[in-house]
Amino acid sequence: MVKIICGDSLWLFSLFVNPLWGAGIGVIWVLGRILFAWGYYQAAEKRTLGFGISYLSTIVLLIGALVGIILPLWKTIS
Repeated sequence: MVKIICGDSLWLFSLFVNPLWGAGIGVIWVLGRILFAWGYYQAAEKRTLGFGISYLSTIVLLIGALVGIILPLWKTIS
């Protein structure tokens, strides 16, 4: 489920906002997932940092994509 939300929000962010920023935030997401996996491998309690990084990057991509979609629509309506 997380991969679907991040993948879709990454695609929409890159399409409606900026592909370079989308790629940069996507790299941060991947690094967060690597830290999550490494922390989980060591001890389940150590996965918090990786989870936080990947979660925050997903939220940034999702909110950015929504703003990138809604803002032009709002300008054409008003």
